[in-house]
Amino acid sequence: MIKPVNRILLKRHYKIDQNLSDVGNYKRVLILAPHADDETIGAGGTLRLHANQGAEVSCLVLTDGAQSVTELSKGDLVQARKDEMEEVKNILGLKEVFYLDLEDGGVSSTSQTRDLLWKVIQKLKPDLIYSPPFIDAHQDHLATTKLLAETLAEGDYECDIRLYEVNCPIPPSSINIVTDISNTLDAKEEAIKAFESQTIAFSGFIELAKIKGSANQGQSKTPVETFLHMKSKEFIKRYKRLPIEDYDFSKIFKQVNRSETLLWAIYKNYKLKEKIYNQIKGI
Repeated sequence: MIKPVNRILLKRHYKIDQNLSDVGNYKRVLILAPHADDETIGAGGTLRLHANQGAEVSCLVLTDGAQSVTELSKGDLVQARKDEMEEVKNILGLKEVFYLDLEDGGVSSTSQTRDLLWKVIQKLKPDLIYSPPFIDAHQDHLATTKLLAETLAEGDYECDIRLYEVNCPIPPSSINIVTDISNTLDAKEEAIKAFESQTIAFSGFIELAKIKGSANQGQSKTPVETFLHMKSKEFIKRYKRLPIEDYDFSKIFKQVNRSETLLWAIYKNYKLKEKIYNQIKGI
């Protein structure tokens, strides 16, 4: 449970001068999920909004999820996570879910993985792709973003890119899309509950959605999801500026999944995170 004083501090942190955004008039939407549940944590409410507006929303799950925190055997866990995703597919209104079945913890950008991703992109022809952010505390999340940037660069594919937050939030100064999910928060929470194979906490993600909405609009009942949106060419350009070799992001940043440690997770090395985001933006 988050302490009241911590909630006040986080609301001050998220005083974003940004109007609520429409999800956009997209026909084909693809979200890259390093692990089954990342799509729900980071953009579940917004994906449901896309689906409600008639968009064809697809999800590509990159790993088999076999390293998740659970009491199940590896084989049972892999199947359980796919079964859970099929349930989430219906809750969030996804048209298709694809699986690359890469080793959990082993996502990388290679000629083989770029070819696999390229085939999915060519099949779906998305006009909007959701990806994890430039900075994240999990190596698979970082590798997914790299994989997307290098695949799009090789294929010279143009679309819109929207970076979603999983366990390492984007600095408020870099957020340029704020989506009201008050009408789809129930779907997001229902989808989160579907991941019964997981024993990690999810409370921080839900709490953060409410805090950010309250800070931005001054209304405690306006949960939001926030993103960094850009064109694919700009995304590729910014990724090339990312000093990925200079830092071990998994050690210097903290996951925000627990509400009781939310303040610590937001502010751990925050100035460095903000500096890097400004650097890759060219500031």
